[in-house]
Amino acid sequence: MSIYGQIKEKFVMPNAYSDWSKYREKVTGLIVNGVEHEVIGYDAVSAGIAKKKMVPIYKDGLSIVILGAGACSDIDLVEILQHFDEVTLVDVDGDSMAKAIEWLPEMYKEKITLKTASITGINDVDYKEFCDDIIQEVRLCGNVITHEVYIALLLKALERVEAKMFTSDAELQSELLPPAGYDVVVCLGVHSQLMALLSYTLQVLTYNVSRQLFDGIEPEMDEVMEKLKSMNSRVIPVINSAILKCSREKAVFGCEYDEKNPVEGAYQCIVDLRSRHLEVTEKHLQWNFNPEKNVIYDMLIQIV
Repeated sequence: MSIYGQIKEKFVMPNAYSDWSKYREKVTGLIVNGVEHEVIGYDAVSAGIAKKKMVPIYKDGLSIVILGAGACSDIDLVEILQHFDEVTLVDVDGDSMAKAIEWLPEMYKEKITLKTASITGINDVDYKEFCDDIIQEVRLCGNVITHEVYIALLLKALERVEAKMFTSDAELQSELLPPAGYDVVVCLGVHSQLMALLSYTLQVLTYNVSRQLFDGIEPEMDEVMEKLKSMNSRVIPVINSAILKCSREKAVFGCEYDEKNPVEGAYQCIVDLRSRHLEVTEKHLQWNFNPEKNVIYDMLIQIV
């Protein structure tokens, strides 16, 4: 397996579906809330007396797109399929999405469309090339490489990746999110992951390079981390604009919320949506992300 493949495996949560059950139930409830309407019906009771009753009736032909769907561990896909006739799942990892639906009855599968794609414009091939390019360039430099040369190398590699990102919502609209293309657009826990794979790749490569070439002394990475932040700040407003224009009824965003230690990517999304002066409903949900390591997120669900 390549180094990139090993790095990618670190992002797999083997017990996610069982660990996230409570969060999944609550967040799915927020997604489907309001997509049905109530009508007055009547139930016959004893003695011929009719009793008024409110009966939920689901709308026909509703569509939903779930961005960063992956294995669908954080949403109840069966519940979603009860409310929507057209369900589109989007993720860079097509294999995870395929596994998420393989156990579903055919009548449900017929409602689902899988799209293997990136909402940043950076795809799996780009990530692998990023990793391979850095390894190759470090090898070419050999023992003469310095901290300064290594940092410059990383920044140039990030610039090559940045050049592939979407720069306008029009690009994202033409690729994935057409204007008014879906009744509901969902994007949960995705913004914090946009640059996470790049960040983790850099950490792993720098750790290994430092032990092999720098006597275990790691170079100062502040400039590199600032570059990743700037890439987030550039692409997140583009993504959010495309999502908002794509949704006919509502858009559901979910981001890790931490006032004291803002989560990279999630923070930019929250600030961007609040700065747009939209009519936003905000809910907080607890996400027991990794019980084994006691990692719990306060998820801010912003519904527009």
